[in-house]
Amino acid sequence: MSAAGKRSAATSPSAATAVKNASQAMTGLRPEQVAFLGEYTASAKDKQVFVQILCWPTVPAAWGMLTQTALALNEQRRGDSMSLSVAKGTASWIPAVAPQLGLPLERDPGAAESTLATLIRRLPIRFAVAVVEQETEQNHGSDALRRRSLFSGCLTAYNAYLKSTSQAACRIVVAPNQEPAESDGQRLIFGEVLAHLDTTSRLGALELAFWPEATVPVPLEMAQLAAAAVARHVQDPAQASPLFETVYAHLAPPSRFHALGRQTRRRK
Repeated sequence: MSAAGKRSAATSPSAATAVKNASQAMTGLRPEQVAFLGEYTASAKDKQVFVQILCWPTVPAAWGMLTQTALALNEQRRGDSMSLSVAKGTASWIPAVAPQLGLPLERDPGAAESTLATLIRRLPIRFAVAVVEQETEQNHGSDALRRRSLFSGCLTAYNAYLKSTSQAACRIVVAPNQEPAESDGQRLIFGEVLAHLDTTSRLGALELAFWPEATVPVPLEMAQLAAAAVARHVQDPAQASPLFETVYAHLAPPSRFHALGRQTRRRK
């Protein structure tokens, strides 16, 4: 059986039920063999913005560096005086998206975004991003097309990065938990996109797995945070966003802002 055929078989609905969850699939893998997939959906009056971000390490120590920094932030929070409080009317959007990273900074919401932007800027990681905008009244039959566009955008950019750097591909992509039917459908589309990449693809049998718990690994939470920052920028490009600027600076070309039925917004 060809490599493409093996990928298609591995991601069929019948096979998907036997696929291990992410925590099981990560057993025995080195940190640099794990990538994380963040997603965020934002709604406006006339459209929905769907963002997907693939994040991977460029050195083996990257995820350990991030986890240690998150632990240090929590230690600092516990050591703060209980007399400190959040000023009224200054609540940040960040803790709702990334509680492990955002809650330690809730007493200073004005500095939370710039603090986390600095944290991410120092990490040896890269992002690939895809954005799809859909009209609110658009038929939901296009959901599969949207999902395929998002996976294609991220995986194409990741594959191009691997070719240009000769870096080995990760073995697994970890995504947030989904309902079984949704995760099976996503695995199927993911496998189809992999199979249709160009014949010189370096991604091999890259596996998509879903984290089984509500509390996710810190790198996955960071990917979610990055996706939210991009979605907020797409909704309001004039709003200053240190997080978006940091994510954009870490993009692996040719990441693109995809749009169904619209012109591509930006290329890098």
